[in-house]
Amino acid sequence: MKLEYTKEELAVQVAALEQLFETVQIVDPYRGVLLDPATLEAGTESGPVPTLDESGRGMQLVQAADGDEMRIYQGIQVDGRPCVLRVHCRMPHDSSASAGAQNSYDRALAQYQEDMRRDYVTGVYNSRYIQEEYRLYAEKQAMQGKPVGAVMLRVNEYWALRDQESRQAAECCLNTAAGILQLAVGTDHEHAVLARLEDGLFVAITVGMPAARLAQTINQALESSRRVFSITLARRGTFTVTTASAEWGETSSWEMMLSLAQQRL
Repeated sequence: MKLEYTKEELAVQVAALEQLFETVQIVDPYRGVLLDPATLEAGTESGPVPTLDESGRGMQLVQAADGDEMRIYQGIQVDGRPCVLRVHCRMPHDSSASAGAQNSYDRALAQYQEDMRRDYVTGVYNSRYIQEEYRLYAEKQAMQGKPVGAVMLRVNEYWALRDQESRQAAECCLNTAAGILQLAVGTDHEHAVLARLEDGLFVAITVGMPAARLAQTINQALESSRRVFSITLARRGTFTVTTASAEWGETSSWEMMLSLAQQRL
């Protein structure tokens, strides 16, 4: 499949794909809107685009009201403009399946979707969830004038444990830290979420409350908690967490807000 099109070529490609797939759409990945394939004029909101791999491809499994579907994404260029081609493929439906089999399928698909949003080590959200789902919500709240901020959190002992002890010890440290941080951040996703970004780095995104205040709450929770984890069956260790925050109002950009908070660590 070619990746660079003129508008005329794109219209032909979309017409061909519409013979194979339920829906074919062109998405502006930066503004989060659908584009008219013929004119590239912006239309309705498209929802977030998943993280694409190095070849510009991505995939989502979606449980929609009219049936489950797979959404396949491909990054393309149209007259030099970055766009994303999205096709919707309806998942096969087994009309002869029993109620129990259908229930098992539905639960397995729901579990898969939830697992894709979670960090496999700590169980908190991952960067995919933050970038693909929560970002859209936070940006809308910021545009309405609500305080939005980010608190970066680094578990300082992570790399020393990886290098000098074991991966298991480092992950045990992260698990203990994540438990304390999650309790401090809370589970009300309208106001804050916690996610692991990479290695020993976490981020808490707050909506409706200054990030500096959330950072203070987190630091108080850390000070009053036993920050003890197992290195081996016979040895214990302690960890420390460095925090830094940035407000949306300082940058007026999601990427810049996260970058500023990370620079301040």
